Amino acid sequence: MKRSNRLLILLGLLIAISGALAAMAYVAGSGGGGGGTQAAATPSATPEATVPVVYATKDIAAGTIITSDMVNTKPLTLSAKAALGVQTYSSVSQVVGNMSGVSIKAGQDLAAGQLLTPGSAVDGKSVSGSVDKGMVAISMELDQTNGVGTLIVPGDHVDIILTVYVDELALSGADAAGTAISLAGGQQVTSKMIFQNCKVLETLLPPAAAVPTAAPAAGSTAGPAIPEATTPIVQMTGRHMIAIVEVFPEQAEVIRWAQRAETSGVQNYIDLALALRSTLDDGDPVSSNTGSKTSGITFSVLVAKYGVLPPDPTGIIPQSLGIKVQW
Repeated sequence: MKRSNRLLILLGLLIAISGALAAMAYVAGSGGGGGGTQAAATPSATPEATVPVVYATKDIAAGTIITSDMVNTKPLTLSAKAALGVQTYSSVSQVVGNMSGVSIKAGQDLAAGQLLTPGSAVDGKSVSGSVDKGMVAISMELDQTNGVGTLIVPGDHVDIILTVYVDELALSGADAAGTAISLAGGQQVTSKMIFQNCKVLETLLPPAAAVPTAAPAAGSTAGPAIPEATTPIVQMTGRHMIAIVEVFPEQAEVIRWAQRAETSGVQNYIDLALALRSTLDDGDPVSSNTGSKTSGITFSVLVAKYGVLPPDPTGIIPQSLGIKVQW
């Protein structure tokens, strides 16, 4: 091989080696080989998990039935939820239809102890927080006739009707001819809607009847059949209930007077009855202590206003007086 060819080959090798060394130095200087001086990346913190929590979107007064426009959900971290120290709700459907037992401010998270469901009164748990300032709560015994079929539930607003017997005057004497005149006093019924827009705070129903379980078939090793839950249907069974109603203190005195014991039987409640109001009227001002604006009913009002025929007195009074009766 000629000397010139060997020199060219040697020169090519030197150029190749120099290029390789330069490439290695560049990579090492830029840290691409992992051995550089670049600082290690700091790992980012994992965000804490959140859960939905129901909160009030507006102020909710005590005794209000909660509707979907009053509440919403918001995300809350697990640690923040645990710090509340109460059981919360995760879905709007869990609270809609329940009654607020206390006043709840807008933005406040709803807790289990704040809500009441119909028939959910707990023995020993105070309900005074659901009574508005200046008002009192009083119980009324009702049946299916004077208690709207015992369909009253917490959160309803009702009007209270009082019905009593009024003693009529007894007349006795004699006419000019000496004929004795005697008219027995008797009693007359009078009814009046005395209070309006009263809020029902709680209701107490009698215990539900036990549902018998089916006996196992002969020779069967299976346990007794468990009855499936069914929707409770109110039937005409003559059941009684207690309604806890919010009223003014003076109204409570009237209600208690009407509950006076007149017989030796159970607590007298017949003098009082409830009329259920529409939820569209719940926003009306609470009735004052002076009662409603209705006229009330006596027999004379039935005759004058509704045309009810009065009895004919000519059969019981002396004939000399009967001829003067005009119809």
